[in-house]
Amino acid sequence: MDKVESGQRLFGPEMLQDPFAAYRRLRDAAPVHWDDTMQAWIVTGYDEVSRLMKDRHYSSDRVSNVRHRYAARHQPIFDLLSRIMLQTDDPVHKRLRDHVHGAFTRTAVDTYADTIRDLCTSLLAPAVKRGEMEFVSAFAAPLPILVISEIVGIVAEEREQLKIWCDAFSTVALNFYTHLSDAQLDECGARIEAFQAYLRNKVEAARKAPGQDLISSLAVAADRGEGIDMDELVANCILLLNAGNETTTCLLANGLGLLLQQPEQMALLRQQPERIPDAVEEFLRLQAPVQFVGRIALEDVELGGTPIKAGQMVLPVLGAANRDPGKFAHPDALDVTRTHLHQLAFGTGPHLCAGIQLARLEASIAFETLFETVPEIEAMSDRFVFGPNFNMRCLEALPVRLR
Repeated sequence: MDKVESGQRLFGPEMLQDPFAAYRRLRDAAPVHWDDTMQAWIVTGYDEVSRLMKDRHYSSDRVSNVRHRYAARHQPIFDLLSRIMLQTDDPVHKRLRDHVHGAFTRTAVDTYADTIRDLCTSLLAPAVKRGEMEFVSAFAAPLPILVISEIVGIVAEEREQLKIWCDAFSTVALNFYTHLSDAQLDECGARIEAFQAYLRNKVEAARKAPGQDLISSLAVAADRGEGIDMDELVANCILLLNAGNETTTCLLANGLGLLLQQPEQMALLRQQPERIPDAVEEFLRLQAPVQFVGRIALEDVELGGTPIKAGQMVLPVLGAANRDPGKFAHPDALDVTRTHLHQLAFGTGPHLCAGIQLARLEASIAFETLFETVPEIEAMSDRFVFGPNFNMRCLEALPVRLR
């Protein structure tokens, strides 16, 4: 493979800062491309990714296909992963998703709008006084964890530790079907075990004295025998706490990073704040927080004219599909005036992100509040460095001056 990157290199550390040229070369060569190193099909075309993720001839259960690669001491991690919605197919997937769906409808998340706005204001206040902030650690990271903690039922003093546990889970959940070392699994596994123990205690407390939060409603459903058991409850609470914070952190950080590099686009949003929801979709298109997901072919199928055999791994690359010139004009350019994007950062089909409405609302309110509160924002560095987790694309730090 001379001009087309191998899968390990494509998803490796050397591609962290800018994988998009490599995506383009792969897509131009073949939008459905077999990689010997990964032993997987890498899918980079928009139409192919969209079709694949809606097709029930593919399974989301990557755990069963790859857990044999890992040591016996790490198997409890894969027991946990096998119970989360993202790793299951219908009817199990629908059963689990139905239990949490009500908490994340547009109507339900709209009730948190005032809370989100108040949190944004309080997080910005100290930075406005100082005239500067490190945006990721001071705003983009804490805001989503505060919001999802309110929904799930996590008290304030436990949220810092929660973020550490979520980071460990994310490292494993997003990368186990491509590459993880024993050292990574040892470190993350200990934290995930502590995370599970913590949530089991929370569920037991909710059983005795249920509140209005999501953990309480799930605990009550489990006690009533309504289609979710304790292990599934804990696993999917971990998923929701993780998915409800990390991807939104990336959206906020990457979105502001894009605007700082193109100040004319930020000026346009300040002049026309009604465009902010569309701008959020554009941020997601250009810098999808989750760059790729995985599927397993359940039978011999064809995708984009390419035959795929039953049992083969298929990796739809969301970050590549979102920059397909066949779908988006000038795909590498930030344009906050784009509308009706149908970008794929949240996925599509049965496994469309359950928290899509919450993420959109949080990001829209965050940027509205930021622009209303701070008349001028400028980067304190011309370096925009992405963090080490390839499949959670997020700026590592973003120091800004506020005027």
